[in-house]
Amino acid sequence: MQSKVRRFFSGKKRLPLKIALIYLLFGIGWIALSDTLLQAMALSPDWHHTSQILKGWGFVLFSTLLLYLVVEYYRRALVRSETSFDELVQGVSATTGEAFFSLLTQSLCQALKADYAFIGELCGTQDKRVRTVAVYAEGQDLDNFEFDLSGTPCEQVVVRGFTCFPSGVREHFPQGRLAAELGVESFVGIPLFDAEGEVIGPMMVLSRKPMHNLGLAAKMLKVFSVRAAAELQRARSEKTIEFMAFYDPLTGLANKRLFQDRVKQTFAWARRNHRFPAVLFLDLDRFRCINDTLGHTAGDALLQEVARRLQKTLRKDDTVARHGGDEFLILLPNIRQAEDAGFVAGKIIESFQAPFQVDGFELHLAASIGIAIYPLDGEDCDALLKNADSALHRAKEMGRNNYQFYLTEMNESALQRLGLEGQLRKALERDELCLYFQPQYDLDGRRMVGLEALLRWRHPERGLVPPDEFIPLAEETGLILAMGEWVLREACTRAQAWQAAGLAPMRVAVNISARQFHQYDLVRLVRLVLEETGLEPHFLELEITESLIMQDAEGAVHKLSQLRDLGVQIAIDDFGTGYSSLSYLKKFPIQTLKIDRTFVQDLSRNPDDSAIVDAVIALAHSMGMEVVAEGVETEEQMRLLHDKSCNRVQGYLLQAPVPSDAVARILLQASLNQPQDQSSLFCSAL
Repeated sequence: MQSKVRRFFSGKKRLPLKIALIYLLFGIGWIALSDTLLQAMALSPDWHHTSQILKGWGFVLFSTLLLYLVVEYYRRALVRSETSFDELVQGVSATTGEAFFSLLTQSLCQALKADYAFIGELCGTQDKRVRTVAVYAEGQDLDNFEFDLSGTPCEQVVVRGFTCFPSGVREHFPQGRLAAELGVESFVGIPLFDAEGEVIGPMMVLSRKPMHNLGLAAKMLKVFSVRAAAELQRARSEKTIEFMAFYDPLTGLANKRLFQDRVKQTFAWARRNHRFPAVLFLDLDRFRCINDTLGHTAGDALLQEVARRLQKTLRKDDTVARHGGDEFLILLPNIRQAEDAGFVAGKIIESFQAPFQVDGFELHLAASIGIAIYPLDGEDCDALLKNADSALHRAKEMGRNNYQFYLTEMNESALQRLGLEGQLRKALERDELCLYFQPQYDLDGRRMVGLEALLRWRHPERGLVPPDEFIPLAEETGLILAMGEWVLREACTRAQAWQAAGLAPMRVAVNISARQFHQYDLVRLVRLVLEETGLEPHFLELEITESLIMQDAEGAVHKLSQLRDLGVQIAIDDFGTGYSSLSYLKKFPIQTLKIDRTFVQDLSRNPDDSAIVDAVIALAHSMGMEVVAEGVETEEQMRLLHDKSCNRVQGYLLQAPVPSDAVARILLQASLNQPQDQSSLFCSAL
């Protein structure tokens, strides 16, 4: 009986109605029974009057006692509730990170007698997906998961704010698969906001039964939502800091710091398992030209595409990292023999054969790769990277678009190259650069018609350094820009000085490097040099390689047209060695094609070379261009070129490159129309 009474009072459903009913029954019983008893006990009228007064006071005292007990009961219940809530807040607030989210979801379920609670974060501002950071279900923590917001109660929370459905959730959200799978009947949720007021995720409580304590649920969610949002932001910030510390922000690849850490771990594993991990150093060939032509935005997009292609080509166990700029590092941990690393490098180079699509452009890109094997080429990360870098430079020297394994002698070559680079940087300051000029002769008129300016480095110890030793180095280091500007200004200055001295005016040809051509202010530079030196534009010829202009044919057409508008002559150097498109060639404002020396060397012995020379000459003449043959060294080559109607020639048979001072004597003889010693061979050959 006592247990039934206790359960009756402890039940919180309709508790005010229960108390009122008890009070009503007691009142009715008191009135009915007390009057009957008093009448039966009445001894006199005075006693009856006194008993009525006592009855009234008794009712008041009982009512007061009952009211006190009820109020005290609720006061203590409220104190217990507030104490429990404070303890809950303090307990949850004392934790951080994953423990905070786990304890919060557990506390929400227990306090609200709900079945599920979870906290999630939006995967992105545009993506309607939520990734949970904590899930508590039926008394245990569950693994996190992702789900689509569309058609779920969470969508209402994210879009509209605080939302509750005491019952009928599945009727309100028939498309919500999650609610259907969990059998959810009621839910309450609140959005989490970041410091800028943007929604970053929802906090939800769900139950399989109708939810009645919505007031407490709303209070708890509103109290904890601020802390949950702050903790979620803190977790995001930690992830961002960790990402910035170990990953490249542009490509999402590992950075050098994370790469070195994985290399150390791999070495420890390799020693135990008798493996030979390989480090690959990859550099994109001529990437700077694309950057200079299309801009850094397109260059960044291309690097992202390269990163994706590398990840797609390699295995999951391999690590790809961005070293900086257009350089990448690759760790191959599970290598049994060195040849396997070469196989992977070959696959990477082959994967670059397909063009890259960037901003509507179809870009062709190649890569050079250096390979170092642990422990053969180094027993620590720094040694392997240094040696892989040496192998990379060897790959570039071998023509690019290939891979090379590290060899011990490469270190000596790298040290020499490093020293040469330092000396080259000082060559301009010390006035060690000079120009040599090689004459060009007209085959029909038997006279000198032009000069090609050739850069030389007069080293204080080594003497004249061959151009093929320092020009590629200048290209790679960027020194070619300053050197190219010096060559252009010096050649124009010399040409104008010879004319001012009354010597025969000659067109001077100047080679333009790839980096020079792609710099944005080339046209302005040429105009400025012509104005400063006073040389008339038609006496300047700019030589540009075939492969250079085809890297960005449309951009080349525009820039060459601007140069033509200045009055400058344009020549295509080394024609036939690249991959020109005839449809583009007719668009270029070109006056001269130069046949590469490789086709002239075997002209008398190789029918294929002879056919190529015939085709180039016919093509040029049909398009109104002149043809210059380079590298003429024999009389037989001279006669064949004359028979094929080549316009101009140059080579050691006629005149080796000479210093600027010697050019004045040659021009003086040309002005007097007197053949010089070297040109006597020219005359006899014809």
